[in-house]
Amino acid sequence: MILSSGSRAPSLWHTLVGLGFASAGIAKLVPAKVEEGLFKSWGWTRRDMQTIGASELLGAALLMTRSTQRLGALLLSSTSVCILSAELRHGDDVLVTPRAGMLLAALTGFFKGR
Repeated sequence: MILSSGSRAPSLWHTLVGLGFASAGIAKLVPAKVEEGLFKSWGWTRRDMQTIGASELLGAALLMTRSTQRLGALLLSSTSVCILSAELRHGDDVLVTPRAGMLLAALTGFFKGR
């Protein structure tokens, strides 16, 4: 069975979610000074930060194709839970709401948009 390119393309929503996670991942891979300072304050290494960044970038890429969308959603949700728990443990309350929003957005990847 040959799928048309339209059936493989992500919804606009999942494209936007993917772009958001991709930019967050790139900021950790580069690394941006803000990200580096945050991870350092948690006692995490640069390698930890880059692993999270690579996971976000890979998850975003997987979210971009319907056949891998759920796998991308799983990876992004797992990464978000990991970061969210660190933010809660370290009292970074200002970051909790945006990360919770990212987690919820990632979870929508389990539902195929039209």
